[in-house]
Amino acid sequence: MQCILLPPLSREEALHKMVARLVQGTDLEEERTYTAVLEREATLSSRVSPQIAMPHAILPERTETLVILGICPDGIDWDSRDEPIQILVLLVGPEATHLETMAILARQLQSESVVEALLGAATEDEAQRILSGKDTHRATRGHRAQAVTAATVAHAAELARVLPNDPIVVSFAGPGIRELLGPLGESPLAERTLLVGPAADDGDFPEFPRVLSIDHFAGDGRDRALMTLLPLVATGMLSAGAEVILLSGRNEESGLEAVRLVDVSRDLQVPEGLEDSHLPEGVRLDVVIRALHLAAELGIQGREGKSVGTILVIGDDEALEGATQQMILNPFAGYPPSERNILDPSLTETLKELAKIDGAFIISGDGTIRSAGTHLAGRPDPREMEAGLGARHAAALGITAIADVLAICLSESTGFLTLFHGGRRITRR
Repeated sequence: MQCILLPPLSREEALHKMVARLVQGTDLEEERTYTAVLEREATLSSRVSPQIAMPHAILPERTETLVILGICPDGIDWDSRDEPIQILVLLVGPEATHLETMAILARQLQSESVVEALLGAATEDEAQRILSGKDTHRATRGHRAQAVTAATVAHAAELARVLPNDPIVVSFAGPGIRELLGPLGESPLAERTLLVGPAADDGDFPEFPRVLSIDHFAGDGRDRALMTLLPLVATGMLSAGAEVILLSGRNEESGLEAVRLVDVSRDLQVPEGLEDSHLPEGVRLDVVIRALHLAAELGIQGREGKSVGTILVIGDDEALEGATQQMILNPFAGYPPSERNILDPSLTETLKELAKIDGAFIISGDGTIRSAGTHLAGRPDPREMEAGLGARHAAALGITAIADVLAICLSESTGFLTLFHGGRRITRR
C-alpha cells in the first residue's frame, strides 16, 4: 500500500493529490478516477470514525483494488462536522474485492495505537513500515505511554483532592502533552496547575492560567524534573517554602510517568531565608541554586578521588572589573553566551573539571559564565573574618565587600559551602 503525507488541504484538494499519486504507473485516467471518487462521496460521506474516512470508487474494468493511505495530522475539513479527518484511505477497483479490502483495512485502523503511530510518522516510508507491521513496537509503545500517563494523571488528581493547598506542577517536554492532562485541564485543578517546559506559549494551553517557557531544563538527566522547579521559584510563580505535586516524564513520546510530592526548600536545598529580595540586583535565584548544586556535588564527590575547593562569584557589578584578574587564559572566552550558561546541563562536567584550577568562576546574574581561573583582589573586613577561615574564604568575603555580588565558597578541607554577600557571611551549609 502506498502512503502519502498531506498538508492541511480541502477535501477536494486532498483527494485530487491522492488520486494523482495512486494512478502513477497505471493505465487509469487521473481525472476520470477523481470524478468517480467525488461522485461516490457526494452520495454519502465516507467518514468511518471521528478521524478516519475511506473514500472509494467502483471501477469494473479493474482486476484488483488499488489503495493509498493519506495522513494529515493537522486535519482536513471533510463533511462540515466539528472533527477534522486525519487519516484517509482511498480505494478504487472492482466490486468483487472492494468490500473485503475495506474490511481488512478498517480492522487494522481500529487500533488506537496504530492510528497514533501513523499520525506521528515523520516520513512516508515510516508510515508504510507501521502499516506492514514492521514498526508495531512503536504503536505498542505509544499505547502504553497513553495508559501510563492516564494512571499518573489520575493519581495526581487524587493527591490534589487530599492535599487541597498544594500546587500541581507538570514538567513537560512538548505541547503534545496537553492532550494527556485529562482532569488537570479542567476546573478547579487547572487553576492550581503550573506548566513548565521548552518553547511553551500560553496560547498552546488556554485552560491553564500559569505557563512558563524555558529554553532548556536545568540539571542533568538523573533529576531533570526536579530542576524545572528552579525557574518557577526564581520568577515567583512558586514559593521556596512550598510543597508541590510534581508530574514528569523523560520526553514527550513517553508521556507522564512519574508523580511525587516535593518539598521545595528541602529537596532543592534552598538555604533558609535566601530569596530574590536578598540577592544582588539582576541575580536570578535559579542561577544561585544551580551554582549551589554544582558546588555541593563537588564537595561530596571531589574530582579524581581528591577533594576540591572553589569559588563561584555571581553578579554583574561593574566594580568586579577592577577587582579581578585572569590567572590563566579564560577557557570561556570566544564562546557565545548561549553556550556558556551555568543552567546548561551539558556544562556540568566541564565546570567540575575547571574547578580544579586555582581561582574563581565569575558568573553573570542570568547564569552566563564569564571566566574561570580568576584572581579576586577584594580585601575583607577583619571584623567579619572568622577563626579558621583560609585564603579562599577571605577572597570570597573580600570581593563581596567591594562589589554587589554573591560569592559561594566550597571548602576543600571540609566540603562546607559558605555564602557571602555585602562583605559578610549570610549562610553556611
